Amino acid sequence: MAQSDRTSAEHLEAEAAIREVERTYDAAWQAGDLDGLLACLSPDAVLINPFGDVAAGHAEIRSELATVLSGSAASQRHTSMIMRVALVTDEVAVVDGEAVLEGSRNRTPFSHRFTDVLVRQKEGWRVAHIRAYRYLEPRR
Repeated sequence: MAQSDRTSAEHLEAEAAIREVERTYDAAWQAGDLDGLLACLSPDAVLINPFGDVAAGHAEIRSELATVLSGSAASQRHTSMIMRVALVTDEVAVVDGEAVLEGSRNRTPFSHRFTDVLVRQKEGWRVAHIRAYRYLEPRR
């Protein structure tokens, strides 16, 4: 197999694994599974939610997600639509996407964009940074 074919195959394999982490995160959210959510994250992960709140490390992120999942996002479906996966190096990837939350407590779906930075660890790909944000309304 030529070097470029091997590299392309490795990139496709990495992208598939990264997309699986994002699907696993969504499934854990739907299940209200905090341990499942944290399993998608590196131990020193940083989460910035769409409101600008910051949580760093599993303990803070667990607390933040427990509050969200037992409150405003209880019983909501979290669906991530991946727009782009970029492998920065063989060990670091950037994912851009949009997440939609919809369900029983939210009459209208809430959506936000996100950028995740994933790192390849011995256990596989893990999210190291989550940046969730909303765009401002256009100026008139």
